[in-house]
Amino acid sequence: MSSPLYVRAQSQLKNYIRDHNLGPGERLPSEARLAELFGVSRGAMREATRSLQTLGVIKALHGNGLYVAAFSFKPILEQLPYGLADGCTQFTEILQAREALEMGLMPAVAALATTEDLDRCSRLADLMKELEDTGESSLEIDRDFHLSLYASLDNSLVNNLIEIFWELYRRLEGSLPIVGSSARSALLHTAIIEALRQDDGTLAMSRMREHFDDVRARVHTLEANLLTRDSSKSE
Repeated sequence: MSSPLYVRAQSQLKNYIRDHNLGPGERLPSEARLAELFGVSRGAMREATRSLQTLGVIKALHGNGLYVAAFSFKPILEQLPYGLADGCTQFTEILQAREALEMGLMPAVAALATTEDLDRCSRLADLMKELEDTGESSLEIDRDFHLSLYASLDNSLVNNLIEIFWELYRRLEGSLPIVGSSARSALLHTAIIEALRQDDGTLAMSRMREHFDDVRARVHTLEANLLTRDSSKSE
């Protein structure tokens, strides 16, 4: 079975961008001209360009035509299905990938982070503790902490990946039980910063592992609770 015309037009337009070495911000021919070049109807071409806009490949400026878009993970975040993080198995896999990324970056952060960078992270950890002590959610501050932690790397890919992991994490976080003291998460974050202040990437990796061990403990508790609940229902 052949692909729909708009799918073929999508592929042709991506090839056109590559073959003409077009970069972000460079203008594309009009939809009418593209339809003529690719031998498809204007309707199929319009559907193809709309789909590629949703994917973040191109962008349309009202009244000013089509342009190649700068690469971004934002369209991926916007299109992530909410069911993707529905369940402990998927969440555990996401957590494993995120842990590998963040632990692996610790030596680079230890070498590049400035005192100002670490001071900002410390303030965020302190704010997390204040919120946890009053029983309030510190989820958004936690996210800011992890993004701030890698600011010295000036790596947009790292930031985008953490944003993706964080969005998936956030979708399940509400169902994760708290394990240990209410301030444990904040204290673990503070320990990471203390290791980085010593310029000790290896120690920072260890502290980051402890942080993820804590999250894993919460996930395992959730799994046990779900199994108990399901067993009770089946009896």
